[in-house]
Amino acid sequence: MRRIAAVCGVTKVTLYAHYRDKERLYRAVMDGHLASMPSGVLDMHGVADLGDALRRITDGIGRLATDGACQAFCRALAHSGPASDGYREHWNAMLAPYFRLAEDAFTKASSRPTHAADAEKFLRLLLTEHGLPQGDRPVSGPDATVALFLRAYAAPLPGTREF
Repeated sequence: MRRIAAVCGVTKVTLYAHYRDKERLYRAVMDGHLASMPSGVLDMHGVADLGDALRRITDGIGRLATDGACQAFCRALAHSGPASDGYREHWNAMLAPYFRLAEDAFTKASSRPTHAADAEKFLRLLLTEHGLPQGDRPVSGPDATVALFLRAYAAPLPGTREF
């Protein structure tokens, strides 16, 4: 608390007068970040195909990743211990619409039963690319990632030839 007070330019007594302990200070900071973060709502109206849907989801994750409050929240979450469990649940709830939208997009695009794993892998790759926490969805494993890329490259694109 002494270091925090020094960085803030206040006395430790002042800090304790507002926040009785580190946990309350932590909650106040995290709640402030959450209140400032953009919502996870995406406009999926008029989505033409899988590519369009995935681009919109990618743009939504990109907006989260560039938001200052989201960056600060995720940094604090990454350096927090057990006290952060409730905030991990908030993060998971923020990611849930993206997972559902991706699952829905993959389901509409293919009759293959692997759409849930495809959606999960797609979002995990996006989150990793942006340095954001992964959430608590079950990890399907490396075989699902390989299968996703094999399906994506199984048929040549129109106007190209296979080597």
